Amino acid sequence: MQHNPDIRVIGPSGIEDLHAHLLRRDPKNRRHCVGSADDRAVESHCLKLLAARAILIGAYIGGEMRAAVEIIPDRAARAADANFSIEASYRSTDLERALIARAIKEARAYRLLDIKLNGLDDAQDMVQQAAAQVLGQRSAFALSAGLATAANG
Repeated sequence: MQHNPDIRVIGPSGIEDLHAHLLRRDPKNRRHCVGSADDRAVESHCLKLLAARAILIGAYIGGEMRAAVEIIPDRAARAADANFSIEASYRSTDLERALIARAIKEARAYRLLDIKLNGLDDAQDMVQQAAAQVLGQRSAFALSAGLATAANG
């Protein structure tokens, strides 16, 4: 399915869009993303993201958030986990690549030095391609891919 997403950083006011996106996930994938399939766990997760001052990126298709990246910095704000969530019917290599590139761009803008990407299938090749595109060949920026295939669906 071909889509032309509007990928943008969302502030705290966009947390409602993220909340709705996570609620649309099937119970298995919601459990992987937020630790439980329960609606209250999604609410708690969203509140924790706000408290952690997470960098939130949404991919909007047809006016609704269909994919998201949650970049959660560590306490020293030097490293972060980036958790990807893409609704099954909107998954594509192009969307994943665009989200990876945007996550890298935002992490650099926040001066993060290391980012671990979670929730992408076969991510290592795409991570390297997106990194080369965004960072060029020389960079002190460290990337790693945590292959959590259960998060996608």
